[in-house]
This record gives sequence, structure tokens and C-alpha cells, in this order.
Amino acid sequence: MNLPNTITLARLVLTAGVFVCLEFAVERAPVFDSPYSMITHVTRAQPTLVWTAFVFFLIAAFTDFLDGYLARKWNLVTAFGRVADPFADKVLIAGSLVTLLQFPAATTVLTTWYVVIVIAREFLVTAIRGVVEASGKPFPADQLGKWKMVSQCWTVGALLTMVAGTDFWLWAAQWGFWVSLLLTVVSGVNYVWKARTILFGGAR
Repeated sequence: MNLPNTITLARLVLTAGVFVCLEFAVERAPVFDSPYSMITHVTRAQPTLVWTAFVFFLIAAFTDFLDGYLARKWNLVTAFGRVADPFADKVLIAGSLVTLLQFPAATTVLTTWYVVIVIAREFLVTAIRGVVEASGKPFPADQLGKWKMVSQCWTVGALLTMVAGTDFWLWAAQWGFWVSLLLTVVSGVNYVWKARTILFGGAR
């Protein structure tokens, strides 16, 4: 267990902290849809807990750059790191987006179909990477995939500030939404294209 892998595991712990803070930040109010039936509706979030989640998220996002940089610089790339690093990224982004869907402030920008596209792309790329690496060829993340991650982190961070109660970063969330959507789709198609020889070159 080297330092880059330890940082990757720390990202998973920080990600769990994001989820816990957001879950405890939820404030619900009872809504009566009939005299005998009551449901709860999310009304707002506790700003302190949301800002704490925001800080955890920023640190976790930074470790995504740090662990990869150190692994390459010190030649500490391992099989565990190649699996755990993208896994931690997917949990951080997909989990944050799913959790944010419960907040009305976030859903002024965030949509369920966007979240579905993000998660579907991650399933697709994970499957492709498994097939390619099983054939004996490396399949690391490319520059387009890294920019996709940056744009998604930007979007989630901006959405968290909105949930915390400020609309100052609304423009950032809106731009991040469309830019990250474009990069998510394009990078997914790019991975399919890069693996086309293995995916479509032989009989099943």
C-alpha cells in the first residue's frame, strides 16, 4: 500500500463524508395530500452541513489529481491503483449527483436524465476498460476523460453552493451542466472508438 493508493482510499472516506453531511442536512416538512395521508417533502438544507460537504468534496476532487500525479512521478502505478482510482472517481461524482437530486435548489439545474447519462457512460467505459485490459492492453484515462472529470467536479461544486443557500454560482452550475454533459458523451464515444478494434474486430 503506497502513498498514492492511500490517497485514493482517503478519497473514498471523504466521499462518504460528503454523503453523510448531505443526508443529515436535509430538512423535511409534512405535506398532507388527503385528510388521512401524509408524506414528507424536502424544503431546505442545513447550510453548515452543506458547506462541510462542499469542503469534503473539494478535497476529494483534489486528491483525484494528486494520487495520479504522485503515482506517475514516483513510478508507483499498481493494478490496485488502476482499479481503485477510477472507482473512487465514479463513486464521488455519481453518488454526489444522485444525492443532490433530493434538493429542490439543485434540481433547478440538475435533471434526472443528466444523472442517468453520467452513470450510463461510467458503466460503459468500465466495461470497455475491462474488455481491453483483459486482452493484455492498457487502457488508461485520456485527456478528454480528465477534462470530463474536471467539468463534472465544477458542476457538483457549484450545485452544492446553491443547496447551501447562495445563487451566486448559478451561472457556474448552468455552464458546468452543459459543458460536462457534452464532455461526458464525447469522451464516452471516444473510448468506444479507441477500443473499436477489440470490440468489433472479432467474432463473439
